[in-house]
Amino acid sequence: MKQPSARILVADDERNIRKNLAMVLESTGYQVDEARDGKEALALCRQTHPDIAFVDLHMPKMEGLDVLAHFRTLSPKTAVVIITAYGSAASAVEAMKLGAVDFLEKPFDPKIIAILAEEILFRQRHGSGGSFDDLLHLADLARERNARLEARAYLKAAMSRAADRPEPYYWLGYLCEVEGDTKRAVQYYYMAYSASKTYEPAAVALKCLGKI
Repeated sequence: MKQPSARILVADDERNIRKNLAMVLESTGYQVDEARDGKEALALCRQTHPDIAFVDLHMPKMEGLDVLAHFRTLSPKTAVVIITAYGSAASAVEAMKLGAVDFLEKPFDPKIIAILAEEILFRQRHGSGGSFDDLLHLADLARERNARLEARAYLKAAMSRAADRPEPYYWLGYLCEVEGDTKRAVQYYYMAYSASKTYEPAAVALKCLGKI
């Protein structure tokens, strides 16, 4: 179950995206604060120290990656999800290297938001200890027993350990594809391919989906 008191910050200069995110999260029971630009996001971060922050990559007054860097100092326990424009897998990988825990590519299905928040809070509660290989192994075990939320949490913890390794992105793509979310699967496969052009499973998956 989610933590009822979890606080979430949504920072995006596009009003419709900001309001849609807030509406979905509030309907799930979270407390939501909204920011229209990077500086407003930092001010709210100082005040509220949110559990999760959804931050647009390109915003007025301060870019999303700069906001992310400041969050690491101001509120190191805040899990930052970067919102990216279509086709910016390389930017998403760069955001992971700087400490983001995940990404959303526009346009996105609002249903993903609550699921993603639940995954992140699960990981915060249960911790993400262990080595990269340990976390991949735990993800394999969870996947085998069809515990997909746990599998995703372990994969994203592994991703935070080594953002330049393609395996977590690939397996997150695989889980999305199994669940019928082809669009998000392609996003993760592209991130795996961006992390390592020689990682064959990602190339094969993208070819099977007609993307390369």
